[in-house]
Amino acid sequence: MKNILYMLALTLASVPVHADTVTMKNGDKLTGTVVRKEGDSLVFKTGFAGEIKLQWTQISTLKTDKPVALVLDNDTTIEGANLAPTIAGSASVSTANVSESMNIALSSVKYINPSIEVSGKGVKVNGRVNAGASVASGNSESESYHLDGEVIMRTKTNRFTVGANMYKASDEVSDTEDKYAAFLKYDHFLSAKRYIYGNTSFARDEFKDQKLKSTIGLGYGHQFWEAPNRNLALEAGLTYVNDDYFVAVDENYLAGRWAVRFDHKLYQDRVQFFHLHEGLLDFSDTENLTITSQTGFRFPLFTGMNASIQANVDWDKSPPAGTKSTDRKILFSVGYAW
Repeated sequence: MKNILYMLALTLASVPVHADTVTMKNGDKLTGTVVRKEGDSLVFKTGFAGEIKLQWTQISTLKTDKPVALVLDNDTTIEGANLAPTIAGSASVSTANVSESMNIALSSVKYINPSIEVSGKGVKVNGRVNAGASVASGNSESESYHLDGEVIMRTKTNRFTVGANMYKASDEVSDTEDKYAAFLKYDHFLSAKRYIYGNTSFARDEFKDQKLKSTIGLGYGHQFWEAPNRNLALEAGLTYVNDDYFVAVDENYLAGRWAVRFDHKLYQDRVQFFHLHEGLLDFSDTENLTITSQTGFRFPLFTGMNASIQANVDWDKSPPAGTKSTDRKILFSVGYAW
């Protein structure tokens, strides 16, 4: 038995550990995964500290275990490149399509795995869809369900966002919620951080006397962060609002709009905190003010799937007669993201 355990230990010890390796000029060696190189830093993901930034000029050698996309300072692009260390400050580059490797200086590397926002090539598509439901029967009967989704298409200078949501609920007597919304937004980037936007939205909420609320607007935004693990954008602009009611008098007005979109991954980039906030203020009547927000956490389940808990708050400073100013909702959902 001891001999079997000994042989098993030797076998496990001989299995290669697949990882990228960075050796710094001071002799420190790190193993993990090369995420990307943009600007003067290499983003490197480790098992003990998550993503860290390494100063590119302080790297002596670099080895990649899996192919990467490489862009040199003369704008030569090498897809599926494998890097192997040679002498300090250099690397051997090989690909599956070329039999002979080539040596390059690390100082000639402009990008590794560049994002579309940086490279300007291709379209990146991200999206999510979430659903939740509850059903009760017995002494009381009720059911509720909700569905929401969003798709974002990004190029270097343009970003398109489209989304929609639906909330329905009923008890044994009647419907208690009937709410829909959809929106479309276009952002044109003037620089890496600054953009102008145009947006439109449509919403209906029978229990707030809202037959159809439609908006169209223009404004300016600043993208402070845009990365897989952290995003922050602030916006301000003008919006034309048209409110059609079931009972109240219809109205339309020009409003000032502000918005915040923030998300950040916690606990080794696993749990995501998110907060969305939007406000509209009628320039002709400051009592006509609405604010909406969505705040919550998303937790990973397995590939692409996640569970979320969030709080939605809709506040209207001067709601239609017979309706309340604040709607609050706690949602539990299961979703898929890509």
